[in-house]
Parts: sequence; C-alpha cells; structure tokens
Amino acid sequence: MGVKPLACIRTLGVLLAAIGALPAMDCDAAAQVVSGPAPTFALDLANECASEAPPTLPAWRISARLDRALWPVRLTCTGDGPAKVLRVEVRPGDAFDPNPTGLSTERVEIQPRRELVRFDQPIWYAFRFRLREPWVDVQNRTVIHQIKQSIEPAKETDHGGPCPPANPFFKIEAGYRNKVSSAAFVVKVRGTNNCTDGKSGATICGPWPLKLGEWHRINVALTPSQARSDLRVWLDGRSCEAYRGPLGYLDHGRRSADGKPTIDTQPRFGIYRDTLDAVQAIDFADIAFWHAEPVGHPAWSVIGRTASP
Repeated sequence: MGVKPLACIRTLGVLLAAIGALPAMDCDAAAQVVSGPAPTFALDLANECASEAPPTLPAWRISARLDRALWPVRLTCTGDGPAKVLRVEVRPGDAFDPNPTGLSTERVEIQPRRELVRFDQPIWYAFRFRLREPWVDVQNRTVIHQIKQSIEPAKETDHGGPCPPANPFFKIEAGYRNKVSSAAFVVKVRGTNNCTDGKSGATICGPWPLKLGEWHRINVALTPSQARSDLRVWLDGRSCEAYRGPLGYLDHGRRSADGKPTIDTQPRFGIYRDTLDAVQAIDFADIAFWHAEPVGHPAWSVIGRTASP
C-alpha cells in the first residue's frame, strides 16, 4: 500500500478523533467506512424526476387495481429544495377493494419488481417519509409500508380453502391514534402456523407520535424466517423492540416449485387504508436496499453500527 498524503491523514485524524466515531485507520479504509457500501437497489429519483413529465417508475410495480389513467396524478415528483421526492396521494375510491370478508380498502402503493427480500437471507433498507397536511384525525388503519407472503391460491376461501386473505408479516402504520392524539408510528408483525387465526398479529412498536409536514427516517434490518426471524426497526434513530419469531404463513403460505416459502409481495411504499372520505398524501425519499451490512453509509449514521441480523 502506498504512502497516504499527509494532509489526508491529518484531516481524517482530526475529524475522526473529534467525533470519537472510528479507530485510527488509513485514508482508503476511512473513506470506505465513511461512505459505506452502495445500495443493491434504490428509488432513482434523479432520473425519474429529471423532466416535468410524471415519473414512469419502470423498476416498480404500481397497485394493480389502480386505474392506469390515475398513475400520473397519484404518483408525482415534487421539489424539496435542490432534491426531488416522490409524492403518493390516495383519494376515495382509489384501487377500491370491497373485501366482503372484512373492511373495504383503498390504496396507492409501489413495490420493486425485483425479488429483494427472501426468507432466511439478511437485508437492510432505509427510507424517509413525510406525512402531508391535512392528515385525517379519525382512527383508521393506514399502512405506509408492508411486506407479505400470500396464501397459496388453492387454500384461499375464494377457491374453497380455509384461509382468508393474507395479512402482511411486517407492516408500518401511520394512521391517527387516539392514544397519542396524532398520527402515530406503529409496527406490526405476523407469523402463524394457522392461516385461520386472525389474531396472530402482534404490535412490536408504538404508537409513537409523528409530526405532520416533517421528515422521519426508517431503518430496517431484517432476516425473515419461518423459524426464527430477526427484525429490527428504528424511527429517527429510536429503536423498536427486536422481533425474533416466525414470519409469514407456515401452513399455507406461498411456496416455490421446490417447496420453499417465498415472499411474493415485496416491500410496498405508499398508502393502504380502510376507506375514508378524505384525501391523504405522503412523500418518500432515499428508499434504498442493501444485501451487505451498510456500516458507515450516511443513511445508517443515525443508529451507528447495525450488526448482522
């Protein structure tokens, strides 16, 4: 290894010593730690929002029930200083699902076309979100992020099987909660060997108040498993209780051709809610995924070292 420029060594030494964040190291090592590994996949707003035209989001799936004519007005780019953010808006009737076995719903969501999250494989991801005012002050299920293993079609009630529609095995809600008199951050998980058990879900975080019109950051370290998962979630650096139990449907969840459980609904971002007579909007930025521990990446600096899930 060649000799490092003295100015570089001195500058890094002063900065790192001042913050006490890192042990002594050379410039190459320090630069790698400070910048961290590049994401495996990210929402590319620099390209999506480069023109005045609505984003096309070719790497993302959009809610199947949403009328394609509404895509350009429900998914838009908006300015946030020099950067751009993705605004997701839902209005009454959007992607309406009457859901005869439960509450009717509406949604506008995006999810990666790539299979990023797999059972028994670790993944890290992060994103920022901002709830736009006005935000309905009526207690309501309002999901802004979810991952799901669906039920095998032959086992669904629609096909004569015993299982009602699947619930996400991991979701984040941001609906209004009377307990905190505001929009609230709530994390729920679900893992069961009985698809008919509608009470198998558990709340592992919240309700924590959210501030309308202000940015919040989510960090997730996840290894989903139908034996012993490892899930950790942070809101603005504040850690939720770690979850280390099964995720998904152990009995009748979707399987691949070789019989292994699969995650058919990759991470979704947007708004999924019980029907409301109101417009809601949320902004997203910095959505990124890593398949290597993102130590040193700025998106993870708020919580420090992540440790492998």
